[in-house]
Amino acid sequence: MKDQKTDIKKTDMLPEEFLSAMRGLLEDEYEDFLRSFEEKPRKGLFFNMKKARPETIDELSKRWQLRKVDWASHGYEYDESVVRPGKSPYHDAGLFYIQEPSAMIAAEKADIREGDVVLDLCAAPGGKSSQAAQKAGLLISNEIIEKRARILSSNMERMGYDNVIVCSASPEELSGVFCGFFDRIIVDAPCSGEGMFRKDDTAIAEWSLENVDRCVARQRDILEAALTMLRPGGRIVYSTCTFEPYENKWQLRRFCDIHGDRLELKEFQQLFPHKVPGEGHFYGIMDDLGESPERKLPELWDTAARMKAAGIHVLRAGIEKGEQKRNRKTGEDRYEPSHAEAMKAGKSLIGSSFELCSEELALRYLGGESLRLSELSDADYRIQGDQGDMRVTFDGYPLGLGRLSGGMLKNKLPKGLRRA
Repeated sequence: MKDQKTDIKKTDMLPEEFLSAMRGLLEDEYEDFLRSFEEKPRKGLFFNMKKARPETIDELSKRWQLRKVDWASHGYEYDESVVRPGKSPYHDAGLFYIQEPSAMIAAEKADIREGDVVLDLCAAPGGKSSQAAQKAGLLISNEIIEKRARILSSNMERMGYDNVIVCSASPEELSGVFCGFFDRIIVDAPCSGEGMFRKDDTAIAEWSLENVDRCVARQRDILEAALTMLRPGGRIVYSTCTFEPYENKWQLRRFCDIHGDRLELKEFQQLFPHKVPGEGHFYGIMDDLGESPERKLPELWDTAARMKAAGIHVLRAGIEKGEQKRNRKTGEDRYEPSHAEAMKAGKSLIGSSFELCSEELALRYLGGESLRLSELSDADYRIQGDQGDMRVTFDGYPLGLGRLSGGMLKNKLPKGLRRA
């Protein structure tokens, strides 16, 4: 029997109140906007420049037929009929983050400078933090909902960043600890989600005028907390994935009117799916009018300790260390590295490595399989180091840990990260 849902046009699912508002907002462009719902949602990714080598980016760009996203450094659009990047071992290695193209613009507009201390206030699942961490001196990546914070933490681990603290707290809790602390604050505010209607039926089902009002009120509170934490001369980049002016430009105009002695609304832009290769998105830039005092970069561990002392739940601070373990038979102690140490960007903390020389073997490892060397050819792998714990790599990029012993590479990839 044919699925009846396939006969329903996406525009037929949209709330009439929403359509009426968009008709008034877009006027002559309204029909073009509706036609954009007949197109497939746009897909995108951006490369992790702390890991990806230029030659790898060039090779994947050609093989996957990637198209550059104009507003995002190292951001690309792709066609799922050509490639599914999430299925590649390069994804598990943290070479790129899959993110809808329009959502890449906010972190770019933050204009993060080397050494900046940055807060991503509503960070899960981690796209904007993954962009920000590539430039920031120190990034605090926060998500109030702990389940989503754990996903955020896992993504920061996969990308291999050593300059990120992941925490789970309310904006109000953080503002009690970090008064005038951050050079850049990214506020990807919870919103009514209208910009996601083309790709997400759940967003349509959950939309209501009442929810818009709730979002507006919550956004105001978040912005107040963010301003408390902003250093003189700093910048707040505010973004949503909705079209509603009360959540977007009118929200920022009101906020800057209230704080006109301190803030200037520098620019804002609404991205519409009938105008750009992406979903609906909004960003606005608010700059503090003061002068930035000089300071030394705060130390990551000192900052994390300060947060913990204040009762902030810190899920990750930099690269999680391994642990000393005792061999029950010999009584000898040995250091067992962590998965995070294996995934670290840049120079490895683990001296030994086991290079898998084919994508097929890399996928077998990512599925949780241990590998018996006698069943492999000499061309299938390369070993650097001796027996024991090893960083497992593909094309020189980290996938996780393995332990080489007795002609067997035992798979030590955490079970929760193994592919089904």
